[in-house]
Amino acid sequence: MEKVAFLNLTYDSFNHDHIWKQFFDEGDPNAWNLYIHSKTKEPSVFSKYYLNKPVPTAWGHFSLVRATIAMMREALRDKKNEYFTLISGSHIPLYGLDEMVEIIKNKYKKTTFAKHFSYHTKVKSQKVLRVGAIAPHPFDLYNAVCQFCVWRRKDVISFVTSFEEYSRFFKEDQVIFADEFYFWAVARDLKMDFEMGQATTYSDWNMTAGPDGVSERCPKVLKIISDSTLDSYRQQGFIYARKAEPQTLITTDLTKSQKNLDQSQKILRIDSSWTIR
Repeated sequence: MEKVAFLNLTYDSFNHDHIWKQFFDEGDPNAWNLYIHSKTKEPSVFSKYYLNKPVPTAWGHFSLVRATIAMMREALRDKKNEYFTLISGSHIPLYGLDEMVEIIKNKYKKTTFAKHFSYHTKVKSQKVLRVGAIAPHPFDLYNAVCQFCVWRRKDVISFVTSFEEYSRFFKEDQVIFADEFYFWAVARDLKMDFEMGQATTYSDWNMTAGPDGVSERCPKVLKIISDSTLDSYRQQGFIYARKAEPQTLITTDLTKSQKNLDQSQKILRIDSSWTIR
């Protein structure tokens, strides 16, 4: 049976451990593997999934690519891992595990990248070629893609085996947002058979000014996830959402089937149509 490898690049574990525990506990145990690159290695219910030797990382640095490669390398040890999906500690699943696995297998026939939602991010991320790439590098085109995507096994093997060659073209000690460029650029240079398609993850990139009046380059924190927001994210084609921080209020069962969610929405519409006479 082909498996889905969940690669969690995070500070510790998940912001909502209990949701992810339910997600994995209620699904087919033979359908998945979990690999967590934990910066702090803070003990949690998922401690057994932590990589033994995490890579020291910094925000926006090339070290994030190194950490992702470390998870890929570990996940390749299980030959049944065929689909590799990158997530973070602020991700939440929008389906139960079995339904999500089915969606991934049906939807992502090839390694699939998605263009980044944020124009602000696309502009800022061009630093990777302006100041972060070391000439003479082989990259002749820039594109900002969402780093949270799905890779197929044969391509992950190529990313891992070619890493020593391509990593030498990137500066290590600067904020260059290489994780939003590297894998797409390498896939293009290696002429992989990939697609530009549906992003896996919903993020709200509507820019807001921070306390100092400067626009922040981060997705908004999700305030609440209800039946209606869950249905909206699903209808847009997403299988995850972020940023779900500890204070995010979740009032729905994220693992409920789409059939049950549709039924809940139908009942809600009927209830809301009642009037007191």
